[in-house]
Amino acid sequence: MKKIFVLFALVLGVFLISCGSTPVADEVKPEAPKVEEAKPVEEPQEIDDVEDVDDEVELINEEVKPEEDEEEYKRSIQALSAEELVTKDEFAEDKAEILRIIKELQKVMEKEDVEAWLSYVDKDSKNFYSNPANIRKVNKKLPNKAIVLNGIGDYFKYVFIPSRKNREITEIRYISKTNVKAVQVNEDHSITRYYQFIKVSGKWYVQLDRV
Repeated sequence: MKKIFVLFALVLGVFLISCGSTPVADEVKPEAPKVEEAKPVEEPQEIDDVEDVDDEVELINEEVKPEEDEEEYKRSIQALSAEELVTKDEFAEDKAEILRIIKELQKVMEKEDVEAWLSYVDKDSKNFYSNPANIRKVNKKLPNKAIVLNGIGDYFKYVFIPSRKNREITEIRYISKTNVKAVQVNEDHSITRYYQFIKVSGKWYVQLDRV
C-alpha cells in the first residue's frame, strides 16, 4: 500500500513538473494601425490664374477709356487756334465745373428761382436784359406771340427754362479759351447748344443770347 502511494506521488510530481516547464504562448499584441504617409498639398494654381485674368480685364478697360476721352477732347478743342490751346487737364476741369453748374441750374429752374438764377448769369447779360429796349427786341423774335416779356425775370420763366429744362448735356465745345458751349450730342452725332458760358476772373458764368 505504501509502495502504491509513493509511486502515485512520483507520477504526480513528474506530471506537475512537465506542466510547469511547458512554454507559455507569447501574448499576441494588436498590430499598430498603419499610418499612410501624408501626401504633399498641392499649391492652388487656379488663384494665380484668376488674378492674371482680372488684371487683363482692367488693362482692357484702361485702354478703351483714354481713347474715348482723347476723341472727346479733340472734338472740344477743334475750333481753337494753336495760340489758345487748352490742355487735357484744363479741358477736364472746365467740363467738370460746367456740368456741375448745369446740374445746379436744373434745381433752380424747377423752383423758378429768379434770384438764384441771376447769380449764375454774367454781368453783361444781366445788363443787356435789364434794358427795356433790348427786352422788346427779344420779345419780337419769339415764335409764340402770346408771350410778353416785361423784364429779365420773364425771360427766365418763359424763354430760358422751357428751352433748357431736363436736357441731357454731355459735352462742351470751346469757342475760345474763356468761352464755351455746353451741348447735347444727338443720335446722328450732330450737336444742339443749350448753354453758353464765359469765364470771368477764373469763374464760369452763363452767357445769355443777344438779339
